Amino acid sequence: MRKSISWVLGLLSALMACWALAPGALAAPADSGEVYKSSYRIVDVHTHGAWPTPSALQAQFAVMDATGVDAITLLLFDPAGFPFNGGWSEPNLRAWLELRRQFPERLNVFGTVDFGRAAKEPAFFQEIVTELSAAAKLGMQGIKIWKNLGMHHRDASGALLKIDDPRLDPFWTQCGELGLPVLIHTADPREYWYPNTYNTFQYKQGNTARYYEHPVVPGWEELIRQRDHLLQKHPATDFIAAHFASLTSDLDQLAELLDKFPNLSVECSARLRFFYRYHPEAIRDFFIKYQDRILFGSDIFLIADEKTLQNETTLKAWRQRQTRAYSDYLEYFETDHMVMVPGGYQPQWLRLKGIHLPPAVLEKFYHGNAERLIRGSARALAAGQSEGAPAGSIAPVAPTGVLVK
Repeated sequence: MRKSISWVLGLLSALMACWALAPGALAAPADSGEVYKSSYRIVDVHTHGAWPTPSALQAQFAVMDATGVDAITLLLFDPAGFPFNGGWSEPNLRAWLELRRQFPERLNVFGTVDFGRAAKEPAFFQEIVTELSAAAKLGMQGIKIWKNLGMHHRDASGALLKIDDPRLDPFWTQCGELGLPVLIHTADPREYWYPNTYNTFQYKQGNTARYYEHPVVPGWEELIRQRDHLLQKHPATDFIAAHFASLTSDLDQLAELLDKFPNLSVECSARLRFFYRYHPEAIRDFFIKYQDRILFGSDIFLIADEKTLQNETTLKAWRQRQTRAYSDYLEYFETDHMVMVPGGYQPQWLRLKGIHLPPAVLEKFYHGNAERLIRGSARALAAGQSEGAPAGSIAPVAPTGVLVK
C-alpha cells in the first residue's frame, strides 16, 4: 500500500512539474512585474499627444523600445464637448509634422477637423476641402474624426451635424482622392446608452458616459446607422473604424459590417475588456478570418507637459503605465497566457486569455495593414519599402517575444 501511495504521489509530482514547464502555465506578467517585449515590427495606429516636442516623443520612444513597438501614429482630435483640456486639435498639426520630419521612421501624423467651425463659418464645408489638400501637401497622412461628430457639434441652424451629412460628402471624397485614410471614432460601447443593471459589464463604473442622461445625444443605433451610411456613400475612401467600430458587443455584427464594406478596416485600441464575453478561440478565429482588415492600436496618450517630464516620480508612474499597457496588449495577441486588460481595467479580478495569433496574421495586424493604408508609413520607410508598396513585400519575422524583468 505504501509503495502504491508513493508511486501515485511521485506521478502527481512529475505531472505538476511538467505543467509548470508548459508554455502559458506561468503567471501573467501583470502579476509578476515582468514586461512582454515583442520581436515583430509594430506600428501603433492610435496614439494622442497634446505637447508636440522632441522631449515628449523621446519619452514615448523609450517605452516603445522596452516593449518592441517601432512606430506610432499620432492622431490629432477635436475634443469639444468632452472633458479634455486643449492642445489636441488643428493648431498643432504643423508642429507634429515638423517632428515627423525629424523622426520619419517612428512617427506618422493624422490631422483632424474642428467641426465647431460649422456653426460659425458660412464657408466651412468648402474650406475644409481646400484645407485638406493643403495639409496633405505638408505631409499629413490621414484624418482622425472623433465621436463628437454626430453627438455634439451643430451647424449654423443649431441642428446636430450628422456623420453622413451630405454637405460633408466633398470632404470624404477628397480624402479618397488624396489617398488619406479616415480613422473615425463613432459612438462608444452600446451599454453606455443604458442605465446600470445586473447584466451591465461595467457595473457601477464611472466611465460609462451615461449618455441616457443626455437626451440631445442620439441613440447608439442611430449613430451606427449614420456611420454605416457614410461608408456606403464613399466606397473609394478608406476608413479605419476606431475601437472595433464600437461593435465589441456583437462580433457577428462587426463581421457583417466588414463583409459589406470592403473600404472599412478596424483597429483594436481600448476595447479588449469587452472580449471577456467571448471564447478565446472565437476571437482568434475572427482575427484570422479578417486578418487583412484589423490594425493594432493602443489609444495611449503621450506625455502632455514639461512638469510631468521633470518630476521623476510622475515620470516613472507614467512610464510604468505606458509600458504595462503595451506589454499586456502584445502578450494577449502573441501568447495564450492569462493577461490583464491593457490599461489596467478592473485589475482586481479581470483577466483575458491570450489568443496566440499565427505569425502570418501578426505580421499583417501589427504593421502590414497599416503600411498598406497609410502612405509613407514610418515603418514602411524604415524597412526599405517604397511608399504604397504591398505589405507582403516585407519578409516575415519569426516570433520571439520574451518576458523581461
